[in-house]
Amino acid sequence: MEGMEMSRRVAKDDPKAASQEDSSDDDAAQQWSDMDMLCSKKGDDRGEALKQWANLDVSALALATTKGIVVRHPVLLCICAFGLLLAAFAGGLPVDAASEEAYGVLLQQAEVIDSRELGQQALVELQKAEEGYFKVKGWFGACDDPCMVAFDKAQMARAEVARVQRHRDRVLSEGRQEVGIWSSFGVQDVRNSFWAAWKSGKEFAARCTMYDAMFMVAGGREESLQAMILRLVIQYVANLTMGLIGAFFYFVYNVYCLILSYGSSFMSGLAFLLLAAVAGLSMVATYLGSMYAVVAGGGVLLIQQAAKQAALEMDSKQKEKKKLQHTPAPRPPRQCPV
Repeated sequence: MEGMEMSRRVAKDDPKAASQEDSSDDDAAQQWSDMDMLCSKKGDDRGEALKQWANLDVSALALATTKGIVVRHPVLLCICAFGLLLAAFAGGLPVDAASEEAYGVLLQQAEVIDSRELGQQALVELQKAEEGYFKVKGWFGACDDPCMVAFDKAQMARAEVARVQRHRDRVLSEGRQEVGIWSSFGVQDVRNSFWAAWKSGKEFAARCTMYDAMFMVAGGREESLQAMILRLVIQYVANLTMGLIGAFFYFVYNVYCLILSYGSSFMSGLAFLLLAAVAGLSMVATYLGSMYAVVAGGGVLLIQQAAKQAALEMDSKQKEKKKLQHTPAPRPPRQCPV
């Protein structure tokens, strides 16, 4: 096969052969197409396909596919590498002592407002007001005069909570403006936002996969344990893809909110947002690409092992069939003439 021959040429360290014909995604796709077409046939062609699967050089195929991706998408890979370096080593600009002290004082003040005025007073009053409102609230939204009084108290408690939150955010924004979004404090806030979004995306994937497993068991389909595990792995990868993509967009929105809170100018904020988006997207793409490669490699190895077992069984059946064909039929017993 053309794809197998190319994989063997790539496996050899021959620069002349590599310069004559580079590996690409089309070659790997053609190899998969040839394998699938042979597997759909019967008889000797099917046996040949099983032998080709059994003798498939997985490492050479992976190397050919990787080299093809590098050759076809060099710009995207360079951007991804830049984003990974940015995510790993970007630490932010240093801050002078006066700005750092002012930031620390205002940050402590915001924490006090959040813990005392908001957590111990405003939210507690809101909870009490809502409980009182729900106790006197009638069926199907009916509300008499005492109910309206309780409703007004709940609305006032909500307004107080919103006022305290705005006060906390204003104090926190004043402290952040002392250091700026490009500072080490701003970069650390962005990192914390990314990992929080990352965690929420993975939790979403795990929760959806748990529901899929419950529905799979409740469905009552007769499947082997290996097939069920393989389906769950594929479903988890799909759920993780959706979760991390959603987490990336949520992270970009959080970065936008942080830029506004740090009071950056338009051009400075836009540049920071683009760099943060490149770094976050590079992390997500690298993680998902590695996940796809691991799952695909494991699937190919499982198929290869199954093909080896099927090829051995087919060879044994063919040998038994040939043995039966060459075995002479038993002669009927001779009868004496009457």
